[in-house]
Formats: sequence, C-alpha cells, structure tokens
Amino acid sequence: MPARGLWVASLNDHKVTFSCPVRALFTLILTICGFWAVEFAIFHTGAYFTILRHDSSTGAVETHVHNELGRARHSLRQVLTIGDSRMGFLPRYANEMRQDTGYEYASIALGGATPRDWYYMLRGADPDANRYSAIVIAMEDYDDTETIEDYSVRAADLYYVIGRLKYSDIPEFARSFHDPELQWAAVRGIVLKGLIYKRDFQDFLLHPQERLDLAKLAHKDSYLWYYNYVGPNQSLEGVVVDFNNRTVTVPAGFSEAQKAAYRARFLDPRPPEKGVHSAFLHQWLGKIYEHYRGSKTRLVFLHLPRGPFIRPDQPPLNAHSSVRELGQQPGVILMPEHIFDSIERPGLFLDQMHMNGPGCAEFSRILAREVSHALDAF
Repeated sequence: MPARGLWVASLNDHKVTFSCPVRALFTLILTICGFWAVEFAIFHTGAYFTILRHDSSTGAVETHVHNELGRARHSLRQVLTIGDSRMGFLPRYANEMRQDTGYEYASIALGGATPRDWYYMLRGADPDANRYSAIVIAMEDYDDTETIEDYSVRAADLYYVIGRLKYSDIPEFARSFHDPELQWAAVRGIVLKGLIYKRDFQDFLLHPQERLDLAKLAHKDSYLWYYNYVGPNQSLEGVVVDFNNRTVTVPAGFSEAQKAAYRARFLDPRPPEKGVHSAFLHQWLGKIYEHYRGSKTRLVFLHLPRGPFIRPDQPPLNAHSSVRELGQQPGVILMPEHIFDSIERPGLFLDQMHMNGPGCAEFSRILAREVSHALDAF
C-alpha cells in the first residue's frame, strides 16, 4: 500500500509514484492543454464562422471577406474598394459600365471600420497581394484633418477584426492602442478569442436553430443582399444651413436630434490639430502600402464628397499628410480632390455625412469612370 499522500499509477507495467503537488500540476497542465485545444479548434481555425451572426461587427467583416474570396469573377481586371460607411460605392452600378471601363468592381467597405481594420480586411481578402489591378481607398480628406475621436484607442477595432488576427499580430496590433488597458485587452483577446466571441456564442446558445438557419442563409445569399442594395431615397431637401448666422433650419418631419447632428457637423468648431489622427493614418495606410509594395496592384486614394453643405472653414493643405506622402510613392494614384463636387448637394444625401440611394448610384458611376481612366493612363 502506498505511503499516505502518494498516488500510484500504472504506466507500461511500471509503477510510477506521484506526490499530490505533482499530480495537481500534471492535472492543471492537462486541463490547460485541453482548454487551449478546444479554444484553438473553435475560434482560431475559422470553424466558428459557420455559426457567426453575419450582421455583428465581427460577422460583417468575416462575411465581406469570405464573400469576396468566393466571388465569381468575370474579368481579369479587378478593382476592390474599401472604406467606412461614407464610402457609398455600390459595385452593381459600376459593373453595368464594364463594357466601357474594362474593369470589374467589388467592395468590402464597412460602416465603422477604420484604416486599422482596412489593413487586416485587405490582408484577408488578398493575402498574396495579387488578386486586383487596384485597391481604391476612400478618404474623408487628403489633409489628415483632426477628428473628435482618437482612432488609436477605438476598442471596437478588436471586435471588428478578431477573425483576421493571428498570434504573430499581437505585438503590432496591441501596441497600436495607446492605452495600456486596451493593449492588454488586445493581447488577451487574440490569445483567447473565445472572450471576444462570448456574447455572440451566448446568443447562439439561446436560439441555436434560429442562428444555424440564419447563418446558412447568409452564407448562401448575403453577397447578393449587399450587391443588390440600392439605398434609401430620403434626402436633406428643405434643410438650410446658414453659415453667416450660424443657424440650421429643418422642415417638418425632422427631429431635434437630427437638427443637432447637422449643427455639430457644419457649425461646431473643428477639433484643434494635434497630429493624433495623422499619426494613425501614417501607420495604417503605410501598412496597406507595404502590403502592396512592389506588386502589380495600384493603390488609388480618392477624396469622398464633403457633404450636402460645404463648410467655409475647409482645412488647410497639409503637404505632409499620410495620403499626400504616399501619393509620391511608386504604384500609388491620388485622384483629383473635386471629382465628386457634383454630388455635394442636399438632394443626394441621407444625413449630414452619408449619401442616399440616388447619391450612391451617381457616386458609383463617377468612381468607375474616373478610376478606370486613371488606371489606364497610369
């Protein structure tokens, strides 16, 4: 009989004796390895995408990337566009012009996505930097104008691109958050992705069959949902912004919240320039450029329509902005800033920032025509 406090195990007909602390350590190691194996198999292999909700922040990124990877191609001359919600590009209108332009267009632009997200989305959709003639990147402006929000501490970016992140991304991705708590959250989230998927997984457990049906439908049809989208017809017709008297007038049917949003967008003072946004853009647009450096793919930057009303206090030219500096590099095209001036009117905008359906249609056609000409002339 073994001495008290000892455990005897048979292994290959030999007696192996472990003390209780060693047994506890052995059990702990096995538990950790088992947990990691399950975590890796579910959340690090793409398996979870089969049940991921397609319209969550993570799900939207994964759906766009997977749809683009699986999209049928009808031309060797492919152009992919990317941006945030202001990038009102609808590929269907551009592709109706393919016989004239010679290019086929697609988009993975996503509301709420930042240039940090764009890099990982492009890396996922084009890992070898060889699938496209050009990548079109939509910019708010060419001068790195300061924003109210500091994008470097946007915690949501981790949730957007968690499905795109690998262990090797930990140092750069985590350090890009200028907040120690967010840096640690990024490290923890990449190592244990289940922590990021937790809420989505809990929702799945509450309604598993409903989620499975939705996921199956999204995998089958979501590309067409996005491709055939036309946008709403509502506009800002009747809204008046008086820059001299600093007032906003809205017609009946507009809420006070909408009026306040217009006032903030067009009349509130611009944030003071600190170089924070410029540093962020230099880092992540620079990463995109490095991904495509030396490849056949051209990077095309375009200046989005400024809005339904044009502030008189436009930002000064910044010769050292991220976009202008990249525009001097081989393989980069900086489109003229005013090619979308014709869209800058209330009838083509849904709100203070976003184009409506007719605005998106006109924008898409102009983009296809102008970008195609620029690529052919490059």
